[in-house]
Amino acid sequence: MEAVQTESGARRALVAEAALEVLEAEGGRGLTHRAVDRRAGLAEGSTSNYYPSREALLTAALHRLVELERPGVRAMEDLAPGGPYEPRRAAELVAELVQDWLAPERFGLTVARYELILEARRRPEFQLALNEVRREYRLLAEELLPAAGCHDPHAHAPHLLAALDGLMVNQLFEPATAMSEAEIVDHLKRFFESC
Repeated sequence: MEAVQTESGARRALVAEAALEVLEAEGGRGLTHRAVDRRAGLAEGSTSNYYPSREALLTAALHRLVELERPGVRAMEDLAPGGPYEPRRAAELVAELVQDWLAPERFGLTVARYELILEARRRPEFQLALNEVRREYRLLAEELLPAAGCHDPHAHAPHLLAALDGLMVNQLFEPATAMSEAEIVDHLKRFFESC
């Protein structure tokens, strides 16, 4: 029985990753159960068996994205025990995470993340799932900010997430204004100094 559950879990992860790949390549409009079947190399109807609704498929993709991002986020969790850091060092550590998310091998996941955000805007049920994930990230930011010398982490955690989202969008979609790593560090340093 356990082997069957493991096989089912592996198949669900495969489908969710294929959904992320479709989102990255074709956007939200291209995300169909058939497109995911094709991307995953599965028989037609397989995705529908695991995730019968679009919201279920989007939610599975979101949760898989979080799992795939977890190693980078865990690296950020290492920030807390070593703090408090000077604003520049905290900025360098966070900039490393931004650069990791923008690395060529992870670039597609980052694009898929923003496709998921756009989908949530149009789908209230999926918005609830996204809100829960963003709440978890906000709580993590609240835990990490004191290590960066922040005196009011509850108030500044949403601002940090907004700053990171803004940086990522700028780096992904605005090549003319893309920042160098040094500029990203400087931007984040100013944030931590004002925190």
